[in-house]
Amino acid sequence: MSEPVPNEVPGARKRGRPKGSTTGSTRIKILKAASKEFAHAGFEGTSLRSVARRASVDPALVHHYFKDKSDLFIQTMNIPVDPGDVVGQAINAPLDELGYALTKALITTWQKPAFRSPAVAMVRGLISSNTAAKILKPFIQKEIFSRIGSRLPEESAEERIALVASQFIGLIITRYVVSLEPIASMSEDQLIELVAPTIQRYLTEDLPLQKH
Repeated sequence: MSEPVPNEVPGARKRGRPKGSTTGSTRIKILKAASKEFAHAGFEGTSLRSVARRASVDPALVHHYFKDKSDLFIQTMNIPVDPGDVVGQAINAPLDELGYALTKALITTWQKPAFRSPAVAMVRGLISSNTAAKILKPFIQKEIFSRIGSRLPEESAEERIALVASQFIGLIITRYVVSLEPIASMSEDQLIELVAPTIQRYLTEDLPLQKH
């Protein structure tokens, strides 16, 4: 996988820089080191301390610019929005309304032009690169699927989450990447009403799951 080139993100923390830091150059240096570290060790195997070692900076500098590993990963990979924030919009909904809440959060986020263009580029990259998918999978598992799974019965959570993921991934590719009609032209409200019942069924209704 080609290493993503980190971009300076407006709104980076401005509170007093730790001793030894410079302007944006230190932050860019950390992002470049993080890109190499995530590619080498994956999301799970990378730590803020290992990124600091690779960047030859004090670990305090990494903590200064990035609140945690997920924040560093999001900015390193140029992910246009924190998936945890998207799920956070819906995860506390009553269980019998969770399918609607998740579907609305997903579609509402993807309808934002500032998000959609970079997100489509990212999805295209994931489709064409097994390495990129491998790196992103543990992150998505932590930030999205494990949070949804915490609301579901443990004995069927894995299967239910996989079904929900298949529906949402298929929807994203169909509507925003391939632009297949008539789905590509459906209104936001219409699409939510059509998709949400299927997501709810996967989450809470009886499924013919084969026991392992």
